[in-house]
Amino acid sequence: MNYQTKSVAGFSLEFAAMNPNGFFFYSVYSVAGSVDPFLGTGSVHANDLLFALHAFAMSAVQLTQIWMYDRGKQGNVNLYVVGFLAVINCCALTSYIYEVSGHPIQNLHWDTFLVMGYCKAAITFVKYVPQVYLNYKRQSTVGWSLANVLLDLTGGTLSLAQMWIDAACLGQSLFGGEAFNIVKFILSIMSIIFDTIFLIQHYVLYGDARKKHEKEEQMR
Repeated sequence: MNYQTKSVAGFSLEFAAMNPNGFFFYSVYSVAGSVDPFLGTGSVHANDLLFALHAFAMSAVQLTQIWMYDRGKQGNVNLYVVGFLAVINCCALTSYIYEVSGHPIQNLHWDTFLVMGYCKAAITFVKYVPQVYLNYKRQSTVGWSLANVLLDLTGGTLSLAQMWIDAACLGQSLFGGEAFNIVKFILSIMSIIFDTIFLIQHYVLYGDARKKHEKEEQMR
């Protein structure tokens, strides 16, 4: 959609800036969990690994698009988001330094891969908010791909279902069992919550703006 319209006016720059960083962390987390099943990540399937790597690649493409196409009324990436990413990356770097130095903080498990997973969860918790706000400020979801929302919602729902099914097959409860991947769980829940908000914005709150845009497109 960004390519077709040559515009990212409806695509949050902050979302685009945070996404690749988060999926880089999740890719490292998933690769580590698939190599070492005793790392503490929980179950990491082939689809989890493919999802993380694919999402990192595609979000990197989206990041380049915000520098290539018209931004509409959006300026530069919010400095608070830049500061947030700086803090998150410092946390990951600090965990790595403590781990390789051989002096872990007492009573804390400073495993770099696990910390990267938690960093991804933190980014996911934050990254959707700027897009929700942009839609609110514009009173429109035009330029924000509905297909992306529907696929994300479906993926989040199926990821959650997969963990439930795995736990049931193992005869365990979801939480704390071998099938429980806390980062995957958080990503699924956040996707379901925010994608539901996007659907409400698209079909209910700003439906008139969408219909007006569709009519204008048909008249061209």
